[in-house]
Amino acid sequence: MNKPYKISTVLITLFSAFLLYASFVLGNSEDYLFPRLISGMIALLSLMLWFEKGEADKSTNFKDLMPGIAIATAFILSLKILGFYLASMIVFFTLVMYYSKPTEPKDFWRVLLIKLGVTIVFSLTLYALFTLLLKVRTPEGLF
Repeated sequence: MNKPYKISTVLITLFSAFLLYASFVLGNSEDYLFPRLISGMIALLSLMLWFEKGEADKSTNFKDLMPGIAIATAFILSLKILGFYLASMIVFFTLVMYYSKPTEPKDFWRVLLIKLGVTIVFSLTLYALFTLLLKVRTPEGLF
């Protein structure tokens, strides 16, 4: 494991341990069920990073990450205006379209409709999970 990879793994592990600790210490246990699940999953995944036998020369091109970071920033800034579900739908569709494989079939409209269908299913799943199942109040905007 190279040095930057070790540093980022240590930081992620410490952050996930803090999130897990905070979810158990703060407030009512019923209110913190979802944060406990998520922080536990992050902690488990960060511990798995310690045992990864990746390539020594593995690196990430920061230029490839910039569009995703810009889209995530736009998502955060648009939450109050558009609302959680509409902003999530737009961001998911944008990420799927931008990071799609260049070897996809050439029938643009068919691919577009499939990706739009997956985006709608994703948004409905988010709605069912957060609003109906977990009763989480999401940022409201247009929708």
